[in-house]
Amino acid sequence: MSGKATINNLIAHYLKTNNYPKTLKQFEEENGKPIDSNLDNPSENSLRSIIQDRLIFNSLSSQFQNTSINSNDQELIPQKLKFLIDNEFTNWNLPYPHIPDVLDIHPLIISSAYDSLSGTLYFTTNDSQIIIKKGNNLKKIKFQEIIKKILVFEGGVLLLGMSGYLYLKDFNLENVSDETPVIQTQSRFTVDAKVIKFEGTNYVVTLAFNNILKLIKIDDNKFEILDELKLDLQGTCFDLTIYQNQIVIVVGKLENTLLDVYTITNFKFKLHYKISINDAEFTTSSFSPRYVTFSNPSNKTEIPIIAVATSHDPFMRIILVSLIDFESPTPISRNQILKNYNTLSPQDKFSQPLISWRYHNNKISGIWVMGDDGTIRGLDVLENKIIKELKPSNESRGHKTKIKDFIHFIDKDGKENLVTSGIDRQVIEWKS
Repeated sequence: MSGKATINNLIAHYLKTNNYPKTLKQFEEENGKPIDSNLDNPSENSLRSIIQDRLIFNSLSSQFQNTSINSNDQELIPQKLKFLIDNEFTNWNLPYPHIPDVLDIHPLIISSAYDSLSGTLYFTTNDSQIIIKKGNNLKKIKFQEIIKKILVFEGGVLLLGMSGYLYLKDFNLENVSDETPVIQTQSRFTVDAKVIKFEGTNYVVTLAFNNILKLIKIDDNKFEILDELKLDLQGTCFDLTIYQNQIVIVVGKLENTLLDVYTITNFKFKLHYKISINDAEFTTSSFSPRYVTFSNPSNKTEIPIIAVATSHDPFMRIILVSLIDFESPTPISRNQILKNYNTLSPQDKFSQPLISWRYHNNKISGIWVMGDDGTIRGLDVLENKIIKELKPSNESRGHKTKIKDFIHFIDKDGKENLVTSGIDRQVIEWKS
């Protein structure tokens, strides 16, 4: 008996013994000829027993093999970290963005942002344009320089140029004139910039390739540099949040597996403590943090969790740590790793990882990973595996090359959206 006939025989036997005569009849009609629903050998394995054997095999083999996506051994995680996982994590939830809509935007996108109040998307391009998308309308504005980073906050739009100039505009970007608030950050090559509101005032933090971290205040549509800090090593990434009624900043550095945690005290950067993202503390560092992002706790008493995308190759890893030792820190807080994932997202030493949290019912349900291969991967934080992939197929469109920038947001209808911009000059809005 051929392989196909054997499989058909097993399926027919299963349908007959489980009393599915209509399904069996339809199966035979589509097959084009009758199918013997009796097993050739009475002692031959049934389809049910074959599947049961397979399930048993999978359960046993997982005890002896380390899959490439596995997280660290749960038995080695301190109890206080297990408590964080149990209380703040949940499984990947449905629905999720997966339907691609290719936007009519063709320049190479440098940076993008979303205004949640108006539902407006902003894009900056390599040909010094700023593109505004509101609904189905696209508006293009020619700017005086290439914008490295665009940020949207309640007071308007912040534009950080390649020259180091920081501009403050209104939401329509129509007041481009010499009178527009502007400041020279003296940081020509910027790694990143972020804006945050604290006690009614907006602040901008910038990190430059000259290892300078700057704190800038926005007050009455004017900029004021409050403090700057020279890092001991080149900074690769940072993020900030509000915790314990103060601004907290975490900084990753090149060839270093310690995250620096700073607070803003009296409008000055103050090193609070460091978090190790390498449990092998006495070995030479073989990787660096390349992208860090704080979780957004539903209330300020919850402990923020930090996702760190690393420089590992050939596949990016994501390491999760937290601010659990924030109130009683040691100089270096070790044994802090909650999870350690292999994302299977290919990269090399020049890659810039991009990741974003997903939430469900105020709990962390997953992480989106933007790939150098153009694939967007969805990581289930509890199952410790890639559960979804968004990429080109026969049925859908997608990126063919590296994803350079993205926006991840919940729209005014409560739906999750993902907007990705690739080196292939495609801008895709993924919808649920």
